[in-house]
Amino acid sequence: MLRLITPLLRPMRQFDLTQGERSIVLAYFGVAVLGAALGVNVVLTLGGVAAWITPFAAYDYWVIFSAAVGGCIGLYLGHDRLGHAGARGFGRAVLGMIWISFVGALFGGTLALPFYGTMFGPFTLVVTLIKAPILALLWTSSLLSAHFMIKVRRDERDSVLYAALPDSGDS
Repeated sequence: MLRLITPLLRPMRQFDLTQGERSIVLAYFGVAVLGAALGVNVVLTLGGVAAWITPFAAYDYWVIFSAAVGGCIGLYLGHDRLGHAGARGFGRAVLGMIWISFVGALFGGTLALPFYGTMFGPFTLVVTLIKAPILALLWTSSLLSAHFMIKVRRDERDSVLYAALPDSGDS
């Protein structure tokens, strides 16, 4: 697993980020890439056979970009539901994944096609995930990995905060 992540971490070393900050960057990167993959699937599905044989137009690239940005917006608005420990934290994460997917599709659809996209973005996401189960598995995996990466950031932040607290004087 480290062999897959190490090439992505090398460029981030020049920014002097902590491990928790690097994990947040990778979480957003993973969600953006898989969001873009969902956008490609939407473009190819809605474009029909012609989308497979003709080059992408500027609007197609805009839909793909909107899907990536929508996924990141969804993660930003729902990251407080991810990264908690235990079974209850995992349950919150599952509900958070649904929330992130819905909000991401809402914002991505609005960016791609104002008014109609707001309405059809979440619907298109559900249809896409049902129609392409491998893509649904990858999307779920990216959100689950974001959960674990946000947990790394939470643990790092908590260790700094608890280290800064004064001693209770019980000694």
